[in-house]
Amino acid sequence: MSIAALLIHFISSRAAKRFEQSTKNPAEIQRELLLSIIKRNAATEYGRKYNFSSINSIEDYQRQVPVISYNDIKDDIDRITGVGEKNILTAEDPVMFAQTSGTTGKAKFIPVTPSCQGQNAKDLMRTWVNHARKDHPDLFKGKIVSLVSPAVEGYTDSGVCFGSASGHIYKSMPGVIQKIYAIPYDVFEIEDYEAKYYAIMLLGLQENVTFLATANPSTILKLCEKANEFADILINDVRYGTLSDKFTIRDDIRAVIKKRMKADPARAAELEQMRKNHDGRLLPGDYWPNLQLIGCWKGGTVGHYIKKFDQWFDPDRKRAVPVRDWGFLSSEARCSVPLSDSGDMGVLSVAVNFFEFVATDDVTNNPDDYTSWHFLTADKLEQGGHYYVFLTTTGGLYRYDINDVLEVAGFYNKTPQIRFLRKGRGMTNITGEKLSVNQLIEAMQQAGTSSDVLVEHFKAEADPKESRYIIRVQFVKEYDKERLQTFLAAIDQHLTSINIEYKEKRKSARLRPPVLHVMREGWYERARKEQAASGKRMFQAKTELLSPMKAKTMFIQPELKEIIELEK
Repeated sequence: MSIAALLIHFISSRAAKRFEQSTKNPAEIQRELLLSIIKRNAATEYGRKYNFSSINSIEDYQRQVPVISYNDIKDDIDRITGVGEKNILTAEDPVMFAQTSGTTGKAKFIPVTPSCQGQNAKDLMRTWVNHARKDHPDLFKGKIVSLVSPAVEGYTDSGVCFGSASGHIYKSMPGVIQKIYAIPYDVFEIEDYEAKYYAIMLLGLQENVTFLATANPSTILKLCEKANEFADILINDVRYGTLSDKFTIRDDIRAVIKKRMKADPARAAELEQMRKNHDGRLLPGDYWPNLQLIGCWKGGTVGHYIKKFDQWFDPDRKRAVPVRDWGFLSSEARCSVPLSDSGDMGVLSVAVNFFEFVATDDVTNNPDDYTSWHFLTADKLEQGGHYYVFLTTTGGLYRYDINDVLEVAGFYNKTPQIRFLRKGRGMTNITGEKLSVNQLIEAMQQAGTSSDVLVEHFKAEADPKESRYIIRVQFVKEYDKERLQTFLAAIDQHLTSINIEYKEKRKSARLRPPVLHVMREGWYERARKEQAASGKRMFQAKTELLSPMKAKTMFIQPELKEIIELEK
């Protein structure tokens, strides 16, 4: 066993023991965690506003502190990111901000404090690794290919960086651990996605990879596709130890990659033979035959990507590579730790964040009045129940509505095991873009104005199988194809400009261009009448402007007049 593997074994085992202990009494762990957060931040501006110093119980907290969305604390965060005001949400100063898409045009900045990076938080990933290592003893016998976003994507006006927490962790790993990672951190700072995919696979193809990990399974599929697409270039570079000049890569990053390159004619010959064995296709099932585990999301709106793994990793149906869910995590918090390869559920991280839950029916029946909702703590959940989750974190989020729906899939000791089902009110998510209905409305309005097109009614549906959005529109009058393509391109452009995650998914080709369905006159009213015929009164029948693709949509084939796609 390598020194790195021994160190991972030691660190992850101790973390798993602490995590195990926290699952035995979640009610007490959650109460103590909440009160410690409240006490630590009682003298902050937010703490004084809601009288944190008088809070002695969960019930006190729920009475005194409101449920919030990002918009409720946006002004506070603007003061922190703008001029660096202190002691606003937390007594600790943020060390960085995680950036994610907001429901309107501007990105959200989520504060990350030293406490967010403390031992309990580190224990979550280490516990995941410990259980994975136990189930797959050869996991660290080869190299790891783990993909992250850049640690630093920019700086706020106050001088604090924003970027990816996972990138920070990757970049700051001890040198002895970094040696078992096949990809140096610098590669993740390549801006052009084609170049980034090429560089990752160039280095990965030369290694005995036993562990492949990244949150989004669509990224893994895109890597496989690009390795196959760039096969000729990659094999040539492996053969001669070169770095192709066909891709845009900064000189300093090129220098880092070149240090790892060596001419390997034998490996190049192997790769050539692998292609011949599969009719010219270069497949990871061939070049990474010792791969022990893939770590990524398995459920929710990205679960369908997993079904495509076998065609890349097990085309001959000889040995399916196990896949373990990465856990329920977001820019706001890491909320669960999966402990097995089975399913997509994970144990709630009760020692790291304070959680409240509301049954989905409560929210559906009174979507705009949280005071009428019945809030439950983690120890009060029922197996099979579907709940909205609300977070209190050490980073300054208090009773934060993340607008995610979870299912309780079981219990580990006394702690719920949860699985992510979907985004909640007014949002869709195919591959991480988290598109809101407000963003859609804004994009439609801007596109209509810039293209001089008049829209009478519209609806967008997320199509996960095709990894794209279908936008159904009934126009006030007829337009030629060129005008409609301009309109569609403008929608795509505006969504890219107002949703940073939509932009990234489009750049990385994980999200395909949207398609426009031109609907016949009267389509909208006929759909309303169909809803009324199914039992809804006409004044109750309303069209969702944004929704996931449904088996039975409000559009039927005769209603479709024309399909418009963007020119390639």
